[in-house]
Amino acid sequence: MVIISKTSGTSETRRSADAFAMSGESGRALANVAAAWLTAAAECQREMIGFVSIRLAKDGETVREMAGCKSPADATAIQSRWIEETLRDYSSEVTKLMTICTKAVNDKSPRPNT
Repeated sequence: MVIISKTSGTSETRRSADAFAMSGESGRALANVAAAWLTAAAECQREMIGFVSIRLAKDGETVREMAGCKSPADATAIQSRWIEETLRDYSSEVTKLMTICTKAVNDKSPRPNT
């Protein structure tokens, strides 16, 4: 047995869109927050793409250095340096991303009327 819905997907979509349509101050506030969120997300994405590019280059260089090692001591020194540098880089990147997000929140947060 086939059951046919009495409502169309289009009308459901329209009703959903109407629920989000706001006028006046709250509509503008929502638009501002959405714009700030999209801007911060795009900035975070650019930052992460740049970070990954730099890390891949550094990791590739480390692999080349490891391939040329003559002794286990050399390999251990390279690995230790790589771990320290990687931890520093990731820590710095998280700080940058948190700064971007914090700035976005602080710039667009509604301020109480004083």
